[in-house]
Amino acid sequence: MSRDPDKQRRRLFQRLESNLPPLEITKRDLAILELVGEYRFLNTEQIHALVGGSKHNVTERLSRLFHHAYLDRPPHQRELRSEGYRHIVYALAPKGLRLLASSEGEVGRTASRLAATNQSARRYYMAHTLMVSQFRVCLTLACRANGHIHVRDWGVPHAPLCKVLVGRRRVAVIPDAHFTLEAKDGYIAHFFLEADRGTMSHRRFLSKLQAYWGMRTSAGDRGVPTAFRVLVVASSRRRMENLLATAVDADPRHAGSRMFCFTSELDYDLERPGSLLGSIWRTPADAPPRSVVDRQGSRNG
Repeated sequence: MSRDPDKQRRRLFQRLESNLPPLEITKRDLAILELVGEYRFLNTEQIHALVGGSKHNVTERLSRLFHHAYLDRPPHQRELRSEGYRHIVYALAPKGLRLLASSEGEVGRTASRLAATNQSARRYYMAHTLMVSQFRVCLTLACRANGHIHVRDWGVPHAPLCKVLVGRRRVAVIPDAHFTLEAKDGYIAHFFLEADRGTMSHRRFLSKLQAYWGMRTSAGDRGVPTAFRVLVVASSRRRMENLLATAVDADPRHAGSRMFCFTSELDYDLERPGSLLGSIWRTPADAPPRSVVDRQGSRNG
């Protein structure tokens, strides 16, 4: 007897109303809730990669945390699944937030907003956030395996870092994330992340890079690092090549700058996260792929 796939998808997003499986919250459950809250959206594979252990057990715990309302399965991910996205996506639910919180005052208002945004998060926003999450998970795993480098100061700005005059327009600089890599010997490198899903025009993308260039020239006055790289992750290798060609004009000399580094999300994954620290990054200044930890400064482009 065949099953209705649409009905099956709907059931994935409906909590059990009775006969809930038993659940006693463990330290690992708390770690999962903290991770999902920190990343905003994580799928089953990403959570398993971060916490380790048996994949079956992690999947089972996630299911129980969902049915007991500690985690949400945002409903608009059904649109992603209809397009072939295989993994279930989780978000922190208000009950999970309250469990993690030490006080109830502000948490009540935050929990209400969280419940609303989990329900309303649309396909594009979820897909873009998951792209950023995939980068961060893989970078975290790569640094764990490396042992000499760690990620610090990861942040997702909710307002422009600044507005820079590009031509006759002021362009806001709002990266998808910013972070620092620090080595055991004290070496520090600052990065801004741009996750490109192929929806931005080349003209707009160029103005975004030109704004980063302008921000760098007065970085000390703006409270941002005076030397940094902009990492652009493209949704395909073809898109990456096109963006690389566009980026040649981002600096005033139109010569291309090593400050801008490009790769495709196809060049790393949860099975080979270490690739992110390897020579998979291209710049508009030169052809050979390079590593973002090769210590060749970006100050002078």
